[in-house]
Amino acid sequence: MLAVGVITLFLTAFVFVFYSYLANHSEHDVSFFLSVSIISMIMNLFTNMGGVYVLSFLYLGIDVLFIALGFAVSVEDSVAFYRSIVPWFKNTFTNGAVIGWQVLSAVLFPAGIALFFVNYRSNNVLAKACGKAAALGLVLVVWLLWMILGIAL
Repeated sequence: MLAVGVITLFLTAFVFVFYSYLANHSEHDVSFFLSVSIISMIMNLFTNMGGVYVLSFLYLGIDVLFIALGFAVSVEDSVAFYRSIVPWFKNTFTNGAVIGWQVLSAVLFPAGIALFFVNYRSNNVLAKACGKAAALGLVLVVWLLWMILGIAL
């Protein structure tokens, strides 16, 4: 049951990214799906923290339903999202000039924030890459701590 709770956390994060893409790249209003996925993420974390893993099947059903409804909103934009995943990974992780700084910024997000401000005027590309990685690292640390402490306590 714990595995279903953890899987639904990752799937809910994927649904949030999916609808964020649709919000930015389509003409459709998907704010309802974004807000429900945020609420579902928080409620799923509290469910795991409370040890009521049976509710995780509800979140799993919501996630699967929302992924299917994404195609009902816009088939073209949904297919474009799935086609954009591989090029995004390729562009993000093959940029040898900044990949080391991005990893450092994501793992040690205070260092990433400092690198953002230090390089903001001199090397704007490096600054933005470090800032984005630091923000992602901060969100992941908070999310993982909440998930781990919720499961452990």
